Amino acid sequence: MKPSVYRSLWLLSFAALLAGSMALPQAQAQQARKARARAGTDDRAGVLKNLFDTHQWFKLREALQTTTGSAFYRGALASAFNDTNGAARNLTSVIRSAPQSEQAFDARLMLINSYMRAGRYSQALMEADKALVVKPDDAGLKNARGLFHTLSQYPQQEVARHRPSTIHYSMKGGNLFIPVAIDGNSADYLVDTGANFSLISEAEAKRLKLAIHGSGGYEMGDSSGGNVGFRIAVADLLTVGDVQLKHVAFFVVADDQQPFVDLPPGQRGVIGLPVLMALRTLRWKQDGSFEVGFASKARAGLKSNLCFDGLQPMTRGEFQQKQINIFVDTGATRTRALPLFAHEFASFVGEGGKKDSDRMTGVGGSVEIDALTLSELRLRIGGLDTLLRDGPVLLKEPTADSRWWHVWLGMDLLNQAQMVTLDFDSMTLALN
Repeated sequence: MKPSVYRSLWLLSFAALLAGSMALPQAQAQQARKARARAGTDDRAGVLKNLFDTHQWFKLREALQTTTGSAFYRGALASAFNDTNGAARNLTSVIRSAPQSEQAFDARLMLINSYMRAGRYSQALMEADKALVVKPDDAGLKNARGLFHTLSQYPQQEVARHRPSTIHYSMKGGNLFIPVAIDGNSADYLVDTGANFSLISEAEAKRLKLAIHGSGGYEMGDSSGGNVGFRIAVADLLTVGDVQLKHVAFFVVADDQQPFVDLPPGQRGVIGLPVLMALRTLRWKQDGSFEVGFASKARAGLKSNLCFDGLQPMTRGEFQQKQINIFVDTGATRTRALPLFAHEFASFVGEGGKKDSDRMTGVGGSVEIDALTLSELRLRIGGLDTLLRDGPVLLKEPTADSRWWHVWLGMDLLNQAQMVTLDFDSMTLALN
């Protein structure tokens, strides 16, 4: 019954926009490479473009170690590995050199992703406005621009205090909840790296005495494909341990929506990516402790095993000593293999998989997806060997962008570790 509240309807449209302008299906990418080869173009540039088109950020990083690459690919890599300054420097260079080009348009989309992850909606709005000059009829971008405009009316989220501290979490229904204070009111909210925004129910917003803005003109969707309307509330002060954030935006949904319908007052909230990234570092242990704000390790370079595929945190894992892309979703209770895994490891899945189906539940409802069930699936994640028993392999992508991922990682495997560390400064995930 896990609600993986990890993208809204306008973000689904925006993700489709990114997929359309920045990604090609594998077959089309292969055809494009052949066409470039026939035309005598630089094969190395073709390799970089294919890696970019197919969202292979770790391989793109390795390829750029042996070639200079254009500012566009260097900027794309910086954006993926959360180097906001490097992304801005390189992508702005691309835009200045050819403002009306397709690459300049894509560069603006990547800048928008970087600003969204940091809760910098005014800057995202400026980039959206400039992108719309190039493509004024783009429905997805216009929809995104509307929400950016609304969010930019409020003060930008900022860190008021950032000190290392330890609190205690609790597991409820397979989800991880931590104590927070919002404008002085205590609550326990779900930690969800898969949520693009933080989320609360309408009754919870009223309990916290937050002003709710808007008439419900926005919608959000989720992994189940369902949609639900939302409004916006902004907390003056959010406290997690000894870290304090000002002007934190929450999407407000009806009380009868998942995950809140079965939760008591004080637990009807989700802490999403902009807040988690502002914490910079977080760690939880089997003894129930949850640490935030501790010192980050130095940037790990090629050893950094965490990146962003647009707005989603990804880690590089291993299966049968082959590298795979894993979406890290602390808001999911259950781990699932995806169609890309079934395709690339067809022999393994075909031999051990039993025909089944899998139900994905989100804020907008549930959907049944054809699947195969594997009795055992051994994955190496964050340096730890994990074992998924009776794990589903979905035969249809639950979302448009999940076609680039092998595995959708949930708390069942994360909690096989004695300690889980997420470090957004060094871009590392460690399971010990």
